[in-house]
Order: sequence, then structure tokens, then C-alpha cells
Amino acid sequence: MIMKRNIFLALCCFACLSFTACSDDYADASSKHVYGENENPYMRVDIDAQMSVTAPLEVNGEHAYTVNLADYADKFEEKMGMSLDAVMSGLDNGTTVFYPINATRNQWEKTAYNAGTGWYFNSANQPCEANDEYCRAMVSLNQSARTLTVELTEGGIVAGTVLSLNVGFAVNGPDYDNYLRFTFEVSVTDPTVSVTSVNLPNTDYTAVDLMLTDVEANLTAVFNMSLEEFIAAFDAGTIRFYAANPSTGTWDTESAYTGEEPAGYWFDATGTVCAYPGTVCANFKPDSESVSESCVKVCCMPGLTAGDSYMCSFGFVDTTDSSKFFRYIVTCNIVE
Repeated sequence: MIMKRNIFLALCCFACLSFTACSDDYADASSKHVYGENENPYMRVDIDAQMSVTAPLEVNGEHAYTVNLADYADKFEEKMGMSLDAVMSGLDNGTTVFYPINATRNQWEKTAYNAGTGWYFNSANQPCEANDEYCRAMVSLNQSARTLTVELTEGGIVAGTVLSLNVGFAVNGPDYDNYLRFTFEVSVTDPTVSVTSVNLPNTDYTAVDLMLTDVEANLTAVFNMSLEEFIAAFDAGTIRFYAANPSTGTWDTESAYTGEEPAGYWFDATGTVCAYPGTVCANFKPDSESVSESCVKVCCMPGLTAGDSYMCSFGFVDTTDSSKFFRYIVTCNIVE
């Protein structure tokens, strides 16, 4: 009986302690968290406050893209209740802030500038140092010009680079709830290169045609010529068909043609120009009468083992300006 009474008393004491531990101040549970100076505030979700900017950049073209903030003046008024001029001057007097945004965690990053009035970003879309191994781009603000610029660093000037970089302006306060966010969707292309793969039957020199019409936009961008002008320039000898190293892109301007006329090469298993019989072959077939039929015909030696793959590279160079070129990098898959 005594043991039961002791257990009962213990339970009563525990219940009393539990109730007294609860606060009578209901504001404790419902009030908004006040972020400290060194805390990164959570970003309130507001789809209308997110400005998405597409920034198409090229390896051998534009490496930077600039946004004129004046184009978003109405949005600054709507979302921050301030004019663009007030937002810019507020960065100096402390009434506004400009920070990167961690889109994964959905929070502001209180990170000091390290790229002018802006930051370097890595391949994970996070702020980084300029010497970071994975540094890919920078986003910077020009307060006087009222512009935001995204610019590739050396590590970002690679075809296939894709970034989504987020920065934003907010009214300074404990939560940054009144803001305007800019998301730069960066993609880096290289109009001088076409990477493709073909399936080559190992029986009877059956060729796959790489039609020039499929890369017409590339040729126009690189050589500043229409397809008709390009074929005419080849016929005149201004444009030349050359082999290239598939790994380094170095042009082979010395080897004679070893394929079919008017221009073609046989390649060995390493992608080096060789005499017939080789491993794979690329023959350029221009058609002055019907330029849309112009193509490079790719085939392989009969008898190669199905399932094997070989790489070769070839393309075109402007002999009057060697900075203008276009090349294919082709993976040749041998099939039955």
C-alpha cells in the first residue's frame, strides 16, 4: 500500500512540474523569430518577387550578361515599397541590403562582398572565393549604373556549364520579408563545336550523313555566312576541311586528304589521320546545286567488332581568319 501511495505522489509531482513548465505567455509560441546579427534569415516565399533572368553565354562569344534594374523599377516599388533610387542609396545608409540567396535552404546568406559589390559563385551555385577550384562565375552590382551583371570566370568558360545564381535586395530588418530576388539562369554553349555520336554498320561502308543544315546556325554564327556563301567559300578555297585531335581540338593542317574527293580523311583507332585502310572515315560532300544536301559522310571499315567505339574529329577553318572555325567531335559506335 505504501509503495502504491509513493508512486501516486510521484506521478502527481511530475504532472505539476509539467504544467508549471508551460508558459502562460502565448506570444512565446506565436511571435516571429527575431534573427540575430550573425544569423541567415529564412526567405519568405513570394513567387511574384522572383525575377528570372536567362543568361545565354558562349565559350567563344559573350562571357557576361547585364540586367538593367530600371526595367524592374515597378517591381521594386511593389515589393519593397521603395523607388529604385531609394533602394540603391539605402545600401549606403543601411535601410536596404543586397545579399546572395541559398536557394536550396531558402535563406539569405549574410556574406561579405568579394567581387566588387558582389560575389564569386561555384559550380554548386554558392558564394565562394575567387581562387576556389570550382569557381565558375561572379555576380556584381553597379550602383551608379543601376545594373546587375553575371560574368563567367575562367573555370566557367566551358561548354555545358549550367548555373542558377540567386541574389536579392531587401528592406533591412530582422527578417528581410520585403524583397526582390533575381535568379540568373546561366547556360554556356560553344557554337564552334558539335558533339555527336553515330552508329556505323560494320558490313559495307554504309555511311551516316551529318547534314550541314543541322549545324547551319553554328556556321552562320562562326563564319558570318549563309549556307550558300559557306559552300561557295569552300569551292573557292577560303574555307578548308581539316581533321582535328578529338581530345585537344588541335587542327591537323598538314596531313593530305586520305578519303574521298573533294575532301576526306581516314582515321586510325586513336583518331589520327591515316591512309586507307583505316578505322573510320569522314568525307565532306558539298553540293553547290542544292546546298541543303551538303553533308559529311561518316563510315567505318567493314569487319570491325560490333560494340567497339572510336572517336574522331574534323571540321572547317576560315583560311583568311583562323579564329573562325567549326568542328565535329564524333563518337563512332560500331554495330552489326
